[in-house]
Amino acid sequence: MPSPLPAVTCLDCGFAWNSAAMADGLRLLGTCARCGTGTLAFRDAPPSAPAPQARATADHDGAPHLVLGVPRR
Repeated sequence: MPSPLPAVTCLDCGFAWNSAAMADGLRLLGTCARCGTGTLAFRDAPPSAPAPQARATADHDGAPHLVLGVPRR
């Protein structure tokens, strides 16, 4: 049974979104997509998985064709 509460609500303009996909997108934006500056209140806590970190160094220092393989012609 779906929850009666919206997935995300803007605390400034009051607009609400119901889809999980919009909630994920708004988490990435960090602010309301409608008013542009609003603070968002999420029904569920954000995912517990940490954001991927960029690697400081490459795993392989060889030539690109050694890493990616032979290019198609």
